[in-house]
Amino acid sequence: MYTRFRPRLRSRHPSHEYLRPRLKNLPLYPFKSVIRLGSSTDMKDTVTNGGDRIEINTIESVKNSASKLRMKKHFSANDVKTAKWVWVNSNNTGNINLEESLGFPLISKSIYGSRGLGNIKHDTKEDLELWMEGKDLSRYIFEEFKNFVREYRLHITKEGCFYACRKVLRRDTPEEHRWYRNDDYCNWIREYGDNQELFDKPVNWEDIVQESVKALDAVGLDIGAVDVKVQSATNRNGEIRENPEFFIIEINSAPSFGDITKVKYAEEIDRVLNRKYNNL
Repeated sequence: MYTRFRPRLRSRHPSHEYLRPRLKNLPLYPFKSVIRLGSSTDMKDTVTNGGDRIEINTIESVKNSASKLRMKKHFSANDVKTAKWVWVNSNNTGNINLEESLGFPLISKSIYGSRGLGNIKHDTKEDLELWMEGKDLSRYIFEEFKNFVREYRLHITKEGCFYACRKVLRRDTPEEHRWYRNDDYCNWIREYGDNQELFDKPVNWEDIVQESVKALDAVGLDIGAVDVKVQSATNRNGEIRENPEFFIIEINSAPSFGDITKVKYAEEIDRVLNRKYNNL
C-alpha cells in the first residue's frame, strides 16, 4: 500500500506542466491531494465529497472565478473594491439605464471571456446601441471605465502576495488597444529583478495586497492571480498621491506560468498543502 503521494494536477494549460506528478517538481506527501488550476473536473475522494484527498481550489471556487458574473457577485457580497458593474438580464431589461448607472465610457465584458477577449470599450451611447444589436445581453456584464494607468498582477494565497508583476504597455501599442493590458501589448516587470524601478510600487501596496486576499477569499480560492488597476503615483500637478485609488479587476485560478512563476507556484503550493494538512 502506498503511504507517500504526489499531488494530482487538474489543468489544461500547457504552461502548468511543471506541476505534473511525473516531473517530480512537487515532493511526496503522507496524504493524497489535487491541485485545480482552472479545471472543474471532479474527484470522488476529495474532502469536499467526504473523502480524504486535500484540495487546492475547490470546483466551486474555480467556477466562481471563471465566470465574471459569479465573480462580481461574490466581490459585491464581500465588499471587495471593484469597478461599479451591472448585469442586464430578462428580469431587469428596460429597468436599467447603463448611461445613468455607469456613465461613458463603459466596458462590456463577456462573462466567460479571458485575456481581454470579449471586452469592448464603448465611448458613446450610439456606439453602445450599435454594438447591442442582435446580442444576448445576459451573456455580458457592463462595467464603469476607470482610466488608471498602472496595472499589476498579484499571485495570492490566504497568507498574502508571494509574487507580483506590473503590466506595462509597449510603446508601439495601437491607440485603440491602450485601454487594457494583455500579453499581446504588454511587457511584464517583476517586483524584484531587472528594471524593477519600472515596477513603480504603489505607496499603499499593503492595502492592495489585503484587498487581493479579500478577493481570493470572496470566491473561495486557495491560490490565484489577482489583476489590479491603480492610479498614477502623482496627480496632474506632479504632487505625490498619499493613497492612490485602486480596484480589483478580476481573479484567475489558472494564470499562465513563466519560468519564474512556475517555480514560485511549486513553492507556494507546497506551503498551502502542508498548512491544510496540519489544519485537518
